[in-house]
Amino acid sequence: MNLDPRLQRVISWVRAHRTWLSAGTALLVLGIAGVALARILHDISMADIEASMAAITTRQILLSAGLTVLSYFVLTGYDVLALNAIDKPQRYWRAALGSFSAYTFSHNLGFAPITGAAARWRAYRGTNLTGPDIARIVVIAGVTFWLGIMVMLGVFLLTVPGALRIQDMVLPFPAQAALGAVILSGIGLYLVACARQTGPLSILGWTLPVPTTRQALAQFALAATDIAIASAALLVLLPEVAWHHYPDFVVAYVVAMVVAMVTHAPGGLGVFEAVILVNLPEVEKPALVTALILYRVIYYWVPLLLAVVLLGINEVRGFRADRLE
Repeated sequence: MNLDPRLQRVISWVRAHRTWLSAGTALLVLGIAGVALARILHDISMADIEASMAAITTRQILLSAGLTVLSYFVLTGYDVLALNAIDKPQRYWRAALGSFSAYTFSHNLGFAPITGAAARWRAYRGTNLTGPDIARIVVIAGVTFWLGIMVMLGVFLLTVPGALRIQDMVLPFPAQAALGAVILSGIGLYLVACARQTGPLSILGWTLPVPTTRQALAQFALAATDIAIASAALLVLLPEVAWHHYPDFVVAYVVAMVVAMVTHAPGGLGVFEAVILVNLPEVEKPALVTALILYRVIYYWVPLLLAVVLLGINEVRGFRADRLE
C-alpha cells in the first residue's frame, strides 16, 4: 500500500522523535493532573492530612500489605497462563519473577508494553524464550488484564445505579446499564471467537495463539480477582464507614486505572488519584488523600524496590552461569 508522501513524512517524523514525544506527553499529562489535584485539594490543609494519617491503624496497614501480596500472587497467573498458551511453560518461580517484575515496572513507570517487555526479557534470561515469545506473553497478559477491567466495569455498570459519575453528576441508570450491556456483549463475542477459532491468528506474518474457551474463562477469573483484591488494598485504608460504598469504589478504581493507563502517565501518578477523588465525593477527602498516599507506597513503591532487588539477583545468577559455561 502506497501512502501519501505527506502522510509518510509525518509518520517518519513521529518515529524519529517518538522518545521526546512520549516524554512530552507524559509531562503534559502530569501537569494537567497536577493542576487538577491542586484544585481538588485546595481546601485541605497539612493538619488535616496529619490527623487522617494518625487515625489509620496498624491493622489497616497490615491488611493493605497482605492484600497487596495476594494481588501480586494472583498476577503471577498472567504469565503462567500466557506461557502455557504459547506452549512454552517455565518453572513457577521464573514465571512469578517475570510477572512480578513486569507489573511493578509498568505500574510505576507507565508505557506497560515497553516496560513490561523489558522486565520480562531480563527475568526470562537463560530460558528457551525468544523475543517474539516475550512479545506474545506481553500481548496475552495485556489482554487478560483488560478483560478483567471490562468484566468488572460491565457487571457493576449493569447492576449498580449511579456507579458512573463525576462529583454530583450521575449518568442516568438506563444509559449506564446500556453501556454495561455493550461491554458484556463484547466479552461474550470474545468467548464465542475463542470457541470457534481452531488455530493461531496470523497478523502481518506474526502468529498469536488464540486462547481456548477454558483459558479465556481463566483470563476473566484471574484478572477480575486481581482487580478486586488490588482495589480492596486501597479500600481497607479508608475509614470503615466508607466500606459500604464498595460497588461505587470499585467502579471509581477501575475508571481511574483505565484513565491512568490510557494517558501513560508514569505510574498514573496524579491521574489515578485525581480520578478517584472526583468519583468518590461521599468519602471524607482528607481520609481519601491519606489512603491514596499510603496505597502508592504499599502497592507501588515497595514492590518496585523488591522487583529491582530480585532482578539484580537474577542478573548475578545469570552472569555466574555464563562464566561457568
